[in-house]
Amino acid sequence: MNRYPYPDFVSASPESEGVRSSAISDMLTAIREENKDIHSMLLWRHGKLIFEHYFAPYTVKTPHSMYSCSKTFTSMLIGIAQEKGLLSIHDSVLKYFPDVPVENPSDNLRAMTLEHLLMMGSGHAQDTFGYMMSCEDGDWARVFLNRPVEYKPGTHFVYNTGATYMLSAVLTRITGKTALELAEEWIFRDIGITGAAWDTCPKGVSIGGSGLHIKPRDMMRLGVLLLSRGRWNGKQIIPAAYIQAAQTKKINNYNLADPNQDPNWGAGYCYQMWRCCFDAYRADGMGGQYIVMMPKYDMVAVFTSALGSDIGYPLKLIEKYLLPNILPCGQIEQPEQAAALRLLAAQSAAPAKTAMPDAAEAFPFGKTWVLPENGQGLLNLTVLKDELHVTVAGGAVMRAKYIWNAPYVNPQPVKVLHSWMDRAPVSALARWEEGSLYLRLAYLGEPLTFHITLTPEEDGRMQVNILSTLTGRLNAVCEAGA
Repeated sequence: MNRYPYPDFVSASPESEGVRSSAISDMLTAIREENKDIHSMLLWRHGKLIFEHYFAPYTVKTPHSMYSCSKTFTSMLIGIAQEKGLLSIHDSVLKYFPDVPVENPSDNLRAMTLEHLLMMGSGHAQDTFGYMMSCEDGDWARVFLNRPVEYKPGTHFVYNTGATYMLSAVLTRITGKTALELAEEWIFRDIGITGAAWDTCPKGVSIGGSGLHIKPRDMMRLGVLLLSRGRWNGKQIIPAAYIQAAQTKKINNYNLADPNQDPNWGAGYCYQMWRCCFDAYRADGMGGQYIVMMPKYDMVAVFTSALGSDIGYPLKLIEKYLLPNILPCGQIEQPEQAAALRLLAAQSAAPAKTAMPDAAEAFPFGKTWVLPENGQGLLNLTVLKDELHVTVAGGAVMRAKYIWNAPYVNPQPVKVLHSWMDRAPVSALARWEEGSLYLRLAYLGEPLTFHITLTPEEDGRMQVNILSTLTGRLNAVCEAGA
């Protein structure tokens, strides 16, 4: 059996590898009925890709931002570097930055090791990354090393993207290469990942804790490599002992102050990975990017998404639908269930464009609606019969064409309704839902989607509900502008 998909994956039916097709159908149905912006879903078991699906307009070739899934890749590079004798995770962080000025280094800072960075136990009371990004001279390492270290390292969990950046900076200092260059040399070439990109800081160091852009199949390749204890086609890529250590709980991350905390965010943190409450571990990125390794079932699940407060939704799908329907051996094929799954997949992979519904003709197209002051920085919006305009603070206007009941990919990048980048590719669709116009504006490859619902009031005003997966919700009754 070939566990290692190079140059390509071997596909098989879910039943042949002990998974009921009906369970996957239930997952797709839930995603559609609950209007969740999932971009891709891939399932691998026993060496076979048993399900691979891309929700329109995504395809197998579409790269996606990994956000904190990037952290797991950085961790694996640290494990390889240690095996090569280039570093030890027990080394002091300060050892690698002797030239960086630090005012009055504390005992806690002196005690901080690379392992503490890996386990998100650096001792900081809050994430350092925001301070690093906002520094004027671009010296992120200097900012990190000069932040207060309030706790003894290893005793206090804080999710700290700045800590992962420091791991990337260490790799660059000891090799003279970026994390991307090392990943290509040490991992990607052997397992078939091509075309990757990794954002850098102003000094050219890969961000480490975020910024990696790869395709969902590439995410699956890493998942298979981890589940195979770092071995690929007879070659040990990542030390098996490091992977074993990296997948085990290293620090308690349960929040006693939050009795409603999702158990999957309180099951323990490892080396740049999370434990799951269902006996699995995962790479986990903002907005719902997941590589979930399930050793008990010899299975890997991959999701890319644009989810907001319900970021854990893919994990809930796994728990509710998938796990109860994984069997120890192959099953008799179920043609009817397989056909039902194919139909559901086809409907979400290539939904049919329709004409504007007759009921929507009465909508006041062309009017501009003035929005109240809001944290999203949106000033007003105008809906034409085929195009949405949104004016943002500063006066720039986002213009995106849409079609009905299927996402339309605008041929040119449009203004981003968010602060961290200027323009990006976007898809837009419209639906008529019981007297309301629903518009979905999705930035491709990013976990940023705007769900906009416009409901005309009898007095001529407009009920405007805008949900951004990153910046929250705006709900207001708006007047028409001039």
